[in-house]
Amino acid sequence: MFDIILKNITQRKLRTGLTIFGIALGIFAVIVMGGMSEHFNQTFDRSISLTADKIRVFPEIGFGGGNLNESKAREIKRVPGVADAYGLLQAALDPESLGFMGGDVVIGADPEKFPSLLKDTKLTEGRFLTVGDSYRAVLGSSVAREFNLKAGDEIQIKSKRVQRASSITHARNFTVVGVMEYTGSFFDNGVMIPLNIAQKFYSRADTVSFILAVPDPGVDAEDLSKRIELNVEKIKTFSPEQLRKQIEQSLVIFTLITISAAVLAALIGGLSVMNTMLMSVSERTKEFGLMKALGAETRDILFMTMGESAIMGILGGICGIVGGGALVYYLNDFLASRGTILFSVTPRLLIISIVFSTLLGVISGLYPAYRAAKMSPMEALRYE
Repeated sequence: MFDIILKNITQRKLRTGLTIFGIALGIFAVIVMGGMSEHFNQTFDRSISLTADKIRVFPEIGFGGGNLNESKAREIKRVPGVADAYGLLQAALDPESLGFMGGDVVIGADPEKFPSLLKDTKLTEGRFLTVGDSYRAVLGSSVAREFNLKAGDEIQIKSKRVQRASSITHARNFTVVGVMEYTGSFFDNGVMIPLNIAQKFYSRADTVSFILAVPDPGVDAEDLSKRIELNVEKIKTFSPEQLRKQIEQSLVIFTLITISAAVLAALIGGLSVMNTMLMSVSERTKEFGLMKALGAETRDILFMTMGESAIMGILGGICGIVGGGALVYYLNDFLASRGTILFSVTPRLLIISIVFSTLLGVISGLYPAYRAAKMSPMEALRYE
């Protein structure tokens, strides 16, 4: 039976090729758009995992709005169950060219808190910041690659300040003392500098963007998050689980948009399979009648017809995966030189793509197969 299926597919090479191409375009879109969605999910997962044991404390008005005074960290530290609390200051590396997804960021942190902040993250060269460092910086892997920098080089950091209804941009060179390994998190696009220097450079006095609270061993982060919010005024806390849920809700919208566009393209490919199989069934009506007259059963006709559409779906899926994977590889290679990566082709995405293309072929061949199987031998043999 399998040899008959292959023979039927190869007899109409142009039509089969165009059908496979239609499916391949759909799966190509699934790989590219799905790869972007997978990358963002991975980045947020890895970013959260680096600080999974910490509670984030923001100003009462929420993410990115306002600042916290460093004294809040001392208040938080006095809450029972809090082992440590420290602030971070975050700003754009170059406020004049933020780029896609915000671009590179400067993270001001107390050098003594690096082991807690970055966990087991290692350096590819140089050293971490130490107490007493002034205009020194440790770069994330993407930033180092983007600007082609290594330990001993200098990186320019800019700040924009508003004076009398006009903005003035200040720039300062920082000496690179270390480059971090690739983490797959937002730290890859970070430039770490001492907190006191960041506050001075950005004219932020003793304020920070947010605070990380470290629970004592064995303390439940969810309960501690609520206690901190009750004991310290004008703040909003997010436990690791709360932050994860909030980010996942945002990612769901992005994923739906990207995947919907890809699925629509794939469905168009499925319609081309159905059209091809309907034409094939129409052309081979007498053949099916003769097969039934010679003893072929309904399931044989169904298997043969659906087998043809399934094979076209699989071939289209493979072609789409190869084409999409190649484009993603070259786009990532191009974007890596600019300090970012946008796509991740994961095993899960590959499995979903090939299963989807196969099901698309099978489902698209259902109706043509049903029509072929239901023909009576006499009716089929008389068909013109």
